[in-house]
Amino acid sequence: QARWRFTSSAGSNSYLRSMLVQVGKRYVSEQREIDPLFARAMHDLLSKSRVFNDTHEEFIRDLIVSCNRKEYPPNRYLMEEGTKGDSMYVLFKGVVEVTAGGRYVCKLKDGSIVGEAALLNIDNRRTASVRSMQKCDVAIISRFSFHSILEKYPWEKRKFQREMKQKLMELGKLIDVKDDINLEQQATQCDALKSIPFFANDESLHDFVAELAMNASTFWYKPGKVLIQEGDTACDDMYVLLRGSCEMYSCGQFLGRIENDIFGEICVLDLLERRTASVITATACQCMKFPRQVMIPVLAKYPEGRLRLLEHARTRLVALNEIITFNDRQANKQAALKNDDMEDEDQGTGRFPGCAIGFGPTVNSDDANLLASNPLFQDVPVAFVQELSGRMVTKKFKEGEVILRENENFRPETDFVYWIAKGEVEIWKAGNVVTVLKEGETFGELAALRKHATRQATVKCKTTLTCRAVIAKTLLEAIEEHDEDLFEMWTEVAITRADELRKKVALEKQLKLKTVDIDFMFLKLPGLQRDQKVTPRNQIMSEALEGLTKKQDLNSNTKIRLQCRNG
Repeated sequence: QARWRFTSSAGSNSYLRSMLVQVGKRYVSEQREIDPLFARAMHDLLSKSRVFNDTHEEFIRDLIVSCNRKEYPPNRYLMEEGTKGDSMYVLFKGVVEVTAGGRYVCKLKDGSIVGEAALLNIDNRRTASVRSMQKCDVAIISRFSFHSILEKYPWEKRKFQREMKQKLMELGKLIDVKDDINLEQQATQCDALKSIPFFANDESLHDFVAELAMNASTFWYKPGKVLIQEGDTACDDMYVLLRGSCEMYSCGQFLGRIENDIFGEICVLDLLERRTASVITATACQCMKFPRQVMIPVLAKYPEGRLRLLEHARTRLVALNEIITFNDRQANKQAALKNDDMEDEDQGTGRFPGCAIGFGPTVNSDDANLLASNPLFQDVPVAFVQELSGRMVTKKFKEGEVILRENENFRPETDFVYWIAKGEVEIWKAGNVVTVLKEGETFGELAALRKHATRQATVKCKTTLTCRAVIAKTLLEAIEEHDEDLFEMWTEVAITRADELRKKVALEKQLKLKTVDIDFMFLKLPGLQRDQKVTPRNQIMSEALEGLTKKQDLNSNTKIRLQCRNG
């Protein structure tokens, strides 16, 4: 149980506040001074307010402990209409002006509370703007602190839950009234949904998003998890991908990757009876899952949301239909060309917007997946990807193996640029690690794009590594032929990496003391006591280590004194 108290010492003008807060299974203590006049005034203000007038005494004191004081100069906005809010403001001293829709509403003075709706509402948009008219002393209570304190007071938690239910029912936003609404969790889920492009920047979907947040279930999935299987008749769930990326396949072809998107909506909307594509997690993914029994009443209540989902599903269905017909056309064309010994002059684009980030079925699935995972290559011409895929080779390396060495000669005609298909590599400069590259990222391109004669860094395998590689000269020729914009964008990335390497070298030169790696082994030396028992014997190792350090090429002006004792 969390406790707190105010204590004061004789002759002291300040209160010492001490609180023990439970966070999960841990307890965190706070001790800092608080103005006693401010504490008493805040207690009176909150006790008389409409929001907190019938709450427990200790609950109000915990709010005072958790609040932060801030002074606003004149003509500064405490909050702006339409923005996201996560705090409540208690105007301790000063005057503020409230406006809504560009019109003056009122002025508030000492003791006023504004922004309390952000603590209770799932949809935490500010409904008005508040601007300071003179210097204002304000106490700020954050939503996170408010809900953390609620967990310690079950009675107050139930009170605010009842108020939340009543408000939602009055607004017609609650279909299935739950016994225990987690206010903080629902507000967090609402913010997460609004970060998805489908829901973002659309005022008409705010209520729709708020209700989805109240009925969402959040799950984490490991890479390789099949979320939707093509042809499956179990069409009961729609997913919203919050974090990570998923691969989409249809008719045995890799279509591309999806990130921050919705999927599974086609069957939930009853447009088809079977799943039209397979969706597999490519990385660790966080998804919200919405069952059919939740989505049907929500969509019935919000026709705007249903229309947006229908448009999204229509775009995806059109893209899938084009893919299927494109495959048939390509198969028929290849058969005709084979019989007539003719060359195919028009292979089509192979890209179908609205479905996923990819290159269609004309590119090798593994290479298409690899390139689609890199934002730099997601919008390049399909013809470029086809040529690049045809010239790539697979290379495998063991853990700890050095692939590229700093200052070794670079020959564009024979040396490679690498794409990481599986595993991780470390980039080293001047004996220090600069960064770690993961799947989908490239290395070895710096010397090619910047036309360096030598490699600028060392690349070492952090894990077992599988790469797709292409000759540097071939890559440059393909870029020049198909997409000069890619060359400019990739060069900007290369310049950024070069700057990181230069900063690492600069930091290395600033070091006054540098560590030296010494490999040695400790041995237990046997010794005999008077009673003939064998025991470890101690021996000073300074002479041995001094001799070892002399073999290292150290600074001749630096004298190193080693005093080591092994027991």
